[in-house]
Amino acid sequence: MPGASPAVKRSNSYEHLVFPSWQIRLLMSSSLSFVCSSAFAAHMHQRNLSLVLLVAGICSLNYWRAPGASWRRDADLAAAGVGLGYCLYTGFWLEGACARVGWASLVSALACFRKSWMLSLGHCERWACWHAIAHALSGVAAAALAVGNVASRGEAYTPPRNVIAECSLVAIILTVLMDSCKPS
Repeated sequence: MPGASPAVKRSNSYEHLVFPSWQIRLLMSSSLSFVCSSAFAAHMHQRNLSLVLLVAGICSLNYWRAPGASWRRDADLAAAGVGLGYCLYTGFWLEGACARVGWASLVSALACFRKSWMLSLGHCERWACWHAIAHALSGVAAAALAVGNVASRGEAYTPPRNVIAECSLVAIILTVLMDSCKPS
């Protein structure tokens, strides 16, 4: 492609991905949404949420500065998994508008991450745009958790009944199952 930015290409199981410099800049910039959400959570006195988001943001920034198969990718995926688990769990305590915004943002972010991955498999450069949107939506979901004061759930370890959370979780699980059951 004439005039394209130089790309960084990595080997092994991620060989199909090529990272032009514009994608790297976009995804590093969108990774800042986690750091911003962490600062907002700290401001809202949500210490655990702030720490989880800060680690996720640092790992994401570290990965996107030189993307490809490496320990940085593993750390990014692990931090994202812990962050997602924490948000899914604490999201059950959200109520009202915070629940609607938080869960809609989280489900939308996961749909965008999925779309990003599917586009990357087809060698479509737009995958990075969908991934950046997913970063931003994750930041919105995290802000809803901070506003929803999820740290005040007290000593309760068992999540309360929350229809919005339950329906959202079912949608996520069904999507994962459908993707897992597709013939190769």
